[in-house]
Amino acid sequence: MVATVEQLAALVCGRLVGDGNVPIRSARTVDEAGPGDITFIENERYAKLLRTSPASAAIVGPHFRAKRPPVKEHLAVIEVDDPIAAFIAVRTHLRGESKARWVGVHPQAWVAPTAEVGPEVAIYPFAYIGDQAVVGEGSTIHPGAVIGDRARIGRDCVIHPNVVLYPDVVLEDRVEVHSGTVLGADGFGYRQVDGRHVKVPHTGRLEVASDVEIGANCTIDRATFEATRIGEGTKIDNLVMIGHNNQIGRHNLLCAQVGIAGSCKTGDYVVMAGQAGIKDKTTIGDGVVVGAQSGVHRNIPSGQQVLGSPAIPVREQRRLFQMIARLPDMHKQLRELTAQIEAVSALLPMKPHHDGTVGGFGDVDEAAEGDPTGF
Repeated sequence: MVATVEQLAALVCGRLVGDGNVPIRSARTVDEAGPGDITFIENERYAKLLRTSPASAAIVGPHFRAKRPPVKEHLAVIEVDDPIAAFIAVRTHLRGESKARWVGVHPQAWVAPTAEVGPEVAIYPFAYIGDQAVVGEGSTIHPGAVIGDRARIGRDCVIHPNVVLYPDVVLEDRVEVHSGTVLGADGFGYRQVDGRHVKVPHTGRLEVASDVEIGANCTIDRATFEATRIGEGTKIDNLVMIGHNNQIGRHNLLCAQVGIAGSCKTGDYVVMAGQAGIKDKTTIGDGVVVGAQSGVHRNIPSGQQVLGSPAIPVREQRRLFQMIARLPDMHKQLRELTAQIEAVSALLPMKPHHDGTVGGFGDVDEAAEGDPTGF
């Protein structure tokens, strides 16, 4: 689809600056845009990229209104409050109408007679819906997905291919689960009996609140007795492991390869960067940021930013990192000082005292009492 800059400005309710008749065929990022493309700049730091970009138009933020930075001459600009949202709307518009969503239950899917399937549901081939399972209105179950017995899926959820929901897993509305993820498997719980590891039965469940997105190849375990819970609006990246009995707060961001051991609790708006690891039975307060590759071994109060293993406040950890970077120079200085001490010691002969002990550096014998140098 082709649209003029003026038409796109009207689409996103933006303010047009420049020639509105320029035709636009596609929307691309600033490093890939060319003639006939529209791009976007989120903030003023990247505005200089528009000086050399061959793009025909750009979507910019409100900072352009206060202080318009220098851009390429004759570049058409659309000013909006949210450049990213506007760019997405423009990109979607230029791509044209998407394929209509298929609705129905494919004959090659297995849906148990006791399962409850809502209206406007799409269940693709080779999906499995177990006994007494519920699939809410408008939800999509892609090929190869397994929805266990008594599992409940809310409205407008998307279950991508090869996802497994064990029995009794509950997903509320607008939950999206990406391929290869397993929800509700047993936790890693054993106890020793007569020298053997004996499995503790996990009879609890997993509850995922509304507007949660779970990435590919994640695992979230069911609780031992009650429920593992994922709070509303939380976003989970690929390859994340969440152990049994965890209580994850609302609007958390868990980046790739985060591992959370059992029985932990997080507050709201917690961020865990890549490869962070959390010890079992740890409590993390609201708004905490856990840096990449951190190892958390203790409770963290609300509002802190921690880094390192063991994780400590970021400011302290950065000081340690600076000291570690200086260790080679400090080691070199230590060797030089050691060599100097050895050289000085070699000039000071060891002499016996009257009591039979041997004197060293700084000792003064009777013959040298009048010599202020001590030699």
